[in-house]
Amino acid sequence: MPDETQIIRRGHGTPVLIVEDIATEAFTLRKVLERADYQVTLATTGQEALRLLAMREFRLVITDIDMPGMNGYEMCLAIKESLRTRTIPVILLTTLSSPANILQGLKCKADYYLTKPYTPSLLLARVQTLLERPPTPPDADAEPIPVMLEGQEHHVTAGRRQLVNIILSTYECAVQQNRELIATQAELNHRNEQLREQQDQLRIANEQLQALATTDGLTGLKNHRTFKERLDDEFHRATRYHLPLSLILLDVDRFKAFNDAHGHPAGDEVLKRVAKHLTESTRSTDFVARYGGEEFAMLLPFTHQQAALALAER
Repeated sequence: MPDETQIIRRGHGTPVLIVEDIATEAFTLRKVLERADYQVTLATTGQEALRLLAMREFRLVITDIDMPGMNGYEMCLAIKESLRTRTIPVILLTTLSSPANILQGLKCKADYYLTKPYTPSLLLARVQTLLERPPTPPDADAEPIPVMLEGQEHHVTAGRRQLVNIILSTYECAVQQNRELIATQAELNHRNEQLREQQDQLRIANEQLQALATTDGLTGLKNHRTFKERLDDEFHRATRYHLPLSLILLDVDRFKAFNDAHGHPAGDEVLKRVAKHLTESTRSTDFVARYGGEEFAMLLPFTHQQAALALAER
């Protein structure tokens, strides 16, 4: 695709007529052409454009298709059927690119199709190409061509140059749409990846929040509230199914004196070591929690009193 910087300011004041009823679209198109040194005149309807063409000389017409009153196809056909204007190249701007639209472009003898949104560089390149060719009536080498569309045969009279231009513009429109589709898919993939990352971060944050709500921050054991919930569950299960259940409550002897003598960091280290020892001494079915301060609780499902006493002695 030509670089816009290579073709900018090559209009040399060439008069170009823009036919566009949407003000923002007309402003954008006019700005692109005037930057390239084209002399731009704007019409907002097909009828106004034909009146301007009857009074003034224009080298090129760029028109939207969907306009009130006379549409772009009808205006283009009127231009091509007039002896005064038939050699003026016409570029159709459209958001449509179906076979029916292309067939309409052939019937109205348009020189080129450009699908919105277009790139300024492609537009300027096509304008330059059409202006550089010698003026030729649209039917100078025209031949009737049978075209099948949706099961019906249409007969279109088109010259070789027009056919080449329409085929080229159709191909370029397809390439542009494919690029837009690829870009859209890439953006969608990027957004999906961002969404997955955010979901992962949310899941991790929820897990961390859940851990903070149920776990003692110092020892890593379950906290007092979680212990009470688990005790209720295990007690109800043991009662319902007549299962043995034991509970051991223990604390660290003379812990306050140790803390006062050696400081809180040393006391915290003692609590962490006790927690580690208790965890390593129990089964996966047992439940160990920090009950509070230097107190710990061990909940032992399926465990009789004698086995619990033996574990407590260890």
